[in-house]
Amino acid sequence: MLAAPGTGASRHLRAELLDVLLEHERYEAETGEFSVLDALLTAAAEGAGQRSEPRTRELVHRAAALYTRTPEGAGRLDRALSGLSRDRPGFAALLIGWTVAVPGEWAPLLGPETVRALRSPGTSMPMRTDGRGHGSLRPA
Repeated sequence: MLAAPGTGASRHLRAELLDVLLEHERYEAETGEFSVLDALLTAAAEGAGQRSEPRTRELVHRAAALYTRTPEGAGRLDRALSGLSRDRPGFAALLIGWTVAVPGEWAPLLGPETVRALRSPGTSMPMRTDGRGHGSLRPA
């Protein structure tokens, strides 16, 4: 509900409530409890077509940063992102775009399952062609 775009009148209040909820997740939630982050990530992916791309990026990045505080959370994030990417091509396209645009920000958040899902035949993973250094996005 808080990740939904909402109306102009409710957008500010939704954002404030989401901030409070994520602060709770950051500092007070029990270790190993991911239900709020699962719900936020799923809502962000499902509603990506109804909200602005920067807002979706912010929601996904904030959730991902909280997931990756622990190895268990990083694994859970990897499974969630790979599933959402396979099930929602529009979301996969956004995730690919963010990763290509700012690899240093997104690559540490993406696990092997997510990378495989983004490189699957159903998605178009762009590759750098400018020859700047070595990396997984450089053509062979």
